[in-house]
Amino acid sequence: MRKLLTSAACAALLAGCHGGGATDNGAAMNEAAVTAATAFTIDKVSLPGEGRGDYLTVDNDARRLYVTHSSQVHILDLDTLRPVATVTGLKAAHGVALAGGHGFVSDGDQNAVIEFDPATGKVLKTIPTGKKPDSILHDAASGMVWAFNGDSEEISVIDPVKGAVIKTIKLPHGPEFSQTDNQGKIWVNMEEGNSIGVLDAKAMTLTGTIALTGCDGPAPLAFDPANRVLFAGCGNKVMVVADADSGKILASVPVGGDPDGIVFDAQRKRVYVANRDGGWTIVDQVDKGTYRVDQTLKIDEYAKTGALDPKTHRVFSSTADLVWPPAVPGKKHLPNAKSGTFRLMVVSEK
Repeated sequence: MRKLLTSAACAALLAGCHGGGATDNGAAMNEAAVTAATAFTIDKVSLPGEGRGDYLTVDNDARRLYVTHSSQVHILDLDTLRPVATVTGLKAAHGVALAGGHGFVSDGDQNAVIEFDPATGKVLKTIPTGKKPDSILHDAASGMVWAFNGDSEEISVIDPVKGAVIKTIKLPHGPEFSQTDNQGKIWVNMEEGNSIGVLDAKAMTLTGTIALTGCDGPAPLAFDPANRVLFAGCGNKVMVVADADSGKILASVPVGGDPDGIVFDAQRKRVYVANRDGGWTIVDQVDKGTYRVDQTLKIDEYAKTGALDPKTHRVFSSTADLVWPPAVPGKKHLPNAKSGTFRLMVVSEK
């Protein structure tokens, strides 16, 4: 493993900075509250293999980082970023959940969740699910692993001890990213419905939806457990903030184009919105319903998801050099990756 670029500093007065911000109901903040933009560094670490990546997962207890990458999952030491193991033999790895000492990766092209040993990367079991499992999480309240199936518009609830689906929950629309409070509630964005599905984790039922007024095509989702608010990234270049319990919309914040990942740093009260367009929107949380855009942080295009290390406050993403095939009518235009260019992105505050 070699570092491609070390500490490429992003100046405090970054050209992409926003001078103001968004607050309660999207109103502009008082100019006196605006402060200088935070300075960051971005490191890049080359990883082997072909294709692009998707979600990343941080295991703070075991100090491991899981980086999904097309047909594999890179398991790295979270502190040194050196390889620990690799899960291979996948077709389209999307997300990783951890439960009972095992790992579970959603494979969208196999319509399955693959159980593996986190220490060795050895595949232990293939668990059939619905069509195109994508987002995946472990919920402490139910003890289950929840796989969200985009094409069949349902959730496969997996018992990690049995290694089997024990319940299927139908959704009104295809699911995108999901979050849990580990106390009995789970939420999932539904892009086509412009809403968030609300689930009872213990009863394993859909109990309602949160309408995301002003949001077109929500994909990424993050959760603030202290204030119990949800952050939903929308295709119309806004992040909508909703009360997780009442469903009330608290704020709308301008962000970049095509967001696909959101990370919330609870200690620093900072939201990172990972946009596909080559800029991350960095947002400061003033209070539960008030937010200020700190800056647009320049980053490599399609560094579109993120995962936070709460110990070091580093945020991880992945991307590759992009190769755009001819557009096909009726299909979303997505890039391929140039061979040998896949890399981990490491964003740190200076």
